[in-house]
Amino acid sequence: MIAAPSRTPVGRFAALVEQRLGLHYDPPQWGELESLLTERASGSGVEKYLEQLASTPSPAEWKALAERLTVGETYFLRHPTQLETLVDQVLPSFLRQTPHVRVLCAGCSTGEEPYSVALLARERGRVDASRLRVMGIDVNPRAIAHARRACYSPWSLRAVPLAMREQWFQRTPEGFALRPQLREQVVFEERNLLEESAAFWAPNSFHAIFFRNVVLYFPPEVIRKIIARMAQALVPGGYLFLGPSETLRGISEDFELLRGGDAFYYRLRPPAPPAPLAVPPSAAPQRAASSVSAPVFTPPTPPPPLEGLDGVLQLLEAERYAEAGTLLESLSQATQPMGLLLRAVLHLHAGRLSQAEQLGRQLATASATEAPAHYLLGLCLEQFGDERGARGRYAAAVRADPTFALGQLRAGTLARRAGDVVEARVGLRMALSMLPQEKPLYLALFGGGFGRHGLMQVVLQELQACTENS
Repeated sequence: MIAAPSRTPVGRFAALVEQRLGLHYDPPQWGELESLLTERASGSGVEKYLEQLASTPSPAEWKALAERLTVGETYFLRHPTQLETLVDQVLPSFLRQTPHVRVLCAGCSTGEEPYSVALLARERGRVDASRLRVMGIDVNPRAIAHARRACYSPWSLRAVPLAMREQWFQRTPEGFALRPQLREQVVFEERNLLEESAAFWAPNSFHAIFFRNVVLYFPPEVIRKIIARMAQALVPGGYLFLGPSETLRGISEDFELLRGGDAFYYRLRPPAPPAPLAVPPSAAPQRAASSVSAPVFTPPTPPPPLEGLDGVLQLLEAERYAEAGTLLESLSQATQPMGLLLRAVLHLHAGRLSQAEQLGRQLATASATEAPAHYLLGLCLEQFGDERGARGRYAAAVRADPTFALGQLRAGTLARRAGDVVEARVGLRMALSMLPQEKPLYLALFGGGFGRHGLMQVVLQELQACTENS
């Protein structure tokens, strides 16, 4: 249900935002909306602005609001097991039946996800690039413009192995630009998921749809409508991928849940067969009752939400950054060192590097947060292009906590890039030996979506690169 209009200006603004963009804001989150409302209404006054927004909605104004209210927290090869399932299993199964396969990435933000599909399809070699069509859609026009430009920061490429980075990206003064053959394989559209379009959501339009880490921004009734449209647009037996912490339970009965390795995803159920005609009991054939029933897969029950800073950490690890920030601001512990560290990490994920760096410098002087603060400052310096300074911060993180495996990993990686192969090997081998015992806190804050096993694979790839370059 759309939020009931409130008598307060910010409450009415929240209702309009939800009605037009589908984004739901509870009263504790209205502080973010209030500052935006004040800014946008500065010329005409709040009451007149709200009246104009409700009676004669301006497409240009809603585009501006969408740019400010939709947050693009993404990076290349995010949740890689799902991407591997798509290109290794799902798409090849369709290519045996049709000349082309079509993948939609809904809520694609700045384009890393659809480009990851195209990149991994080429890397794995199971899908002919000429037979793959990838589309990304998002309501944020600035994000779509960024996606079409296809130039990204090192932070967006943090999960991309070196060999892939060198093959598919070109270093430019602005960052890393995708090579043309990959960029041209993906098309982007500015599109609001709440707006109906019979042509776009026509039956048999897509073989797979990615709708990851978007569900949490919408209320349930909006999600039901969007998922119903997606089910309509998929080919029979098509696939839907949600984020690891998202579920269709209570949302849709049109899909069955599947598991491949560590990846969970959904497949469109076939239409229910027509009910058989009633047969008189005397005419019905007699069959022996079967005691064997088809196995039913029951998805794991998500863990109950935690409270306090543990709850913030749980949300951060699930990449639910907006919720993590809202919860953190409501806690008295937000001003304690661990609360400030979590806030700094949230600044980093949102691209607010100056705020993250300021807090990191403050936290580096406290013993409880010294090691992760130095590591965070290293990540900031990498974003600023100062790899030498970043190496110094990673070394400081390891001095503060000699068991900090991720610090050894980043220091070793940057040493290899700088040509210091001996130092790189030492750091990377230390990281490999210490990762099985890495602190869960460090993995949650800085693992980048990788578990221990995935990070160990990254270390092995870096060690292989050291061998190749020596």
